[in-house]
Amino acid sequence: MFKTLSNLLCAVACLCVVQMPAMAAADTRMQVDVLAEEHNVEVNWLHANVREAAALALPELWSRMVPKYAISKIPKRVKAVLFMQKASPTKDGVRITFHQQRVINYLKEHELPYIAEQPALNVVIQLYNKHGRPMGGTANDLLDYAANEAAAKGYRVDGQGASLVLLWRWLNEKQVSLSVRGNSKLSEYTDTRRLTAADPLRQLKAWMNEVLLKARDAYIEPTVAEAEDLDVAQDQLNSPNGLVMQPLTKPEVELRLTIQKEASIADQVLFEQDLRRDPRILELSLRRVNRDGQQYYLQLNGSDDQWLKQWFARRGMTLTATIEGWVVQ
Repeated sequence: MFKTLSNLLCAVACLCVVQMPAMAAADTRMQVDVLAEEHNVEVNWLHANVREAAALALPELWSRMVPKYAISKIPKRVKAVLFMQKASPTKDGVRITFHQQRVINYLKEHELPYIAEQPALNVVIQLYNKHGRPMGGTANDLLDYAANEAAAKGYRVDGQGASLVLLWRWLNEKQVSLSVRGNSKLSEYTDTRRLTAADPLRQLKAWMNEVLLKARDAYIEPTVAEAEDLDVAQDQLNSPNGLVMQPLTKPEVELRLTIQKEASIADQVLFEQDLRRDPRILELSLRRVNRDGQQYYLQLNGSDDQWLKQWFARRGMTLTATIEGWVVQ
């Protein structure tokens, strides 16, 4: 009898374990370590001045949650202590933990772009030298570097996250090709660069940082204005029964877009596909290709063209207005 009861209890316990939902990983972006040495202050001073410690921590939080192009739009006089959840003294300074929902509410209220949840990326790195042989040691160094930098950059390296595969191939002594693919929100693309005579690992780290920040920023929540623009554009293009409708009014914005950036044919095709998918683009046509880049003709659905700046910024490019139209670098 006791043996049967024991077996029954074990079975129930196992069932409870199986049915228990998995806990979500903690968002480490909310924890910022303020180190006395980095700020030229005493550890005891940080322990005694929590408000000041929180103020020192806040810029680090913004850099993890807000894209670089929008940092300057954050009000300067915001009080960091309003977002603080707790402060924990450490041997080297203070660990400030921010309240995530308060931070997000603030960014929403000020219509600032932000990344609501810490992106989890399953980063896979592959390198091959000019002879086609794998460079396993360098690949491991880069992967370790990505994991070590993740918390400060606002993402998480996680084997269960969205896959982000970075494949580098040496084409010759100096030229290196990068192929980025996977099922993260970052669009797949390729890039080719010429490395200098300096340490190649250091250059690859900087290159990888660019890619990882692009992957992180692909998870940005649109501002209220951007979301409304997308909804209006989609409503105009699609009727309730799913049939495509013609715009009621003539497009109010027609412009030229010049891409002053060296790109392969594959990159060019991916860029065009990505831009055409946006419902605010009614027409995109390639007008000219030369050694200086590519020039496109665009028709926009509406009179606002300012959203293009953020669209390109999320992809690591800068958009500038000129007399002849927009220039992308």
